[in-house]
Amino acid sequence: MTLEIPELWGARVRLRPFRISDIDGRLALGQSPEIVHCFGGDPRGLPPYEESDARSWVERNLAHPLCWAVEVDGRLLGEARLDGLDHHDGRARLAIGLYDLSQLGKGLGREVIKLILSHAFGTLQLHRVDLRVLAYNERAIRCYRACGFIEEGRERESARVGDAWHDDIIMGVLAQECQGQT
Repeated sequence: MTLEIPELWGARVRLRPFRISDIDGRLALGQSPEIVHCFGGDPRGLPPYEESDARSWVERNLAHPLCWAVEVDGRLLGEARLDGLDHHDGRARLAIGLYDLSQLGKGLGREVIKLILSHAFGTLQLHRVDLRVLAYNERAIRCYRACGFIEEGRERESARVGDAWHDDIIMGVLAQECQGQT
């Protein structure tokens, strides 16, 4: 079953289907060592972010059945996805990536997540949405909690970042917990 990816509008963000022209926007965002680290990458010695990297990123997102480009003021900021959609169990896993360090801490991630949850629990009629986040990514954890996610567990030393092991935190939110929040 192929789903059409609808545009979702918030007060400041627009979520829309990806297009090939997003290559230039992603290239302009580059890669911040701090953001790479928050996603579990080793920020030391990052190679330059090149057009081929941006092209691969856009093509991967174009092929994804539930992936939105995140736009603010007409400019690409990142992506938001629902992975592993399971209609039988009414569940999916949220993934979000905002790539401009100067735009973090402004509530944009919260706005994106609430739009995605509204779509997941409304249009898609899901029962739950979960996610995993590195335990040291405190900014993201605060954002997820503000959106109604609850810590459900911890996978100890499940992610190797550089030379160190780190825990992943598993968080989830149920449809009935989001009623009135989104």
